Amino acid sequence: MSTPRPLSPAKRWLGLVLIATAQFVVIMDTSIIGVALPDIQRDLGFTPESLSWVFNAYVVAFGGLLLLGGRLSDAFGARKIFVLGWLILIAGSILARAAGSVGVEIAGRAIQGAGSALIAPAALTLLMMLFGGTSDLPKAFAVYGAAAPIGGTAGVFLGGVLTEYASWPWVFYVTVPIALFVLAFSATTLPRTVRKATGSIDVGGAVTVTVGLAAVVYAVVNAPESAGSPGPLWACWRTDRISAGSVTPQG
Repeated sequence: MSTPRPLSPAKRWLGLVLIATAQFVVIMDTSIIGVALPDIQRDLGFTPESLSWVFNAYVVAFGGLLLLGGRLSDAFGARKIFVLGWLILIAGSILARAAGSVGVEIAGRAIQGAGSALIAPAALTLLMMLFGGTSDLPKAFAVYGAAAPIGGTAGVFLGGVLTEYASWPWVFYVTVPIALFVLAFSATTLPRTVRKATGSIDVGGAVTVTVGLAAVVYAVVNAPESAGSPGPLWACWRTDRISAGSVTPQG
């Protein structure tokens, strides 16, 4: 790994702004769709059960690919993966905004989640590269940590405002100018490292984990409509036991 040149204090703090913005957007994209869901359901024809996947697709892709994002960041350099994550997030946001069907909308949200899974671990690595070993590290972590709840709150507020005064596709489009701002300053502000990839990168394992998470979420979401109610299940159990002779009916 090559040693990056020290950055000026001004550039370090600007780098922190970019990193905190990344944390802000990653969390914002989980909450910004809340108010818009009824309009999305009406316009794209989601069923009540499938509507949850507008949220779930993002979260499942993010959680399933997060470890892969960290591994790629270590192998190829945090700044490269950080930038790549933002490009993927932009692509997913544009697709989700332009969606005209249920499948395209869910795919756009999954791509957004995949981009965020690259951004989040790379951002934390960049934070340590900028402030690790300095007296400003606690301050930097405080700013980074505060960005998450602010992003969650801002997402709910922005989702409501954009849905009310514009239209639901704008809840996805709002991510694009923020991403372009971050990309415009990343090359000159964030430290560059060159790391040689060692060992294997388990893409297949990450995909398997993601598919497994999706299957679990699908089962949980669809359990109420596929499972019987407690009354019939109890009645069947009791009938079986009477038939087997373990319970003697009182006559």
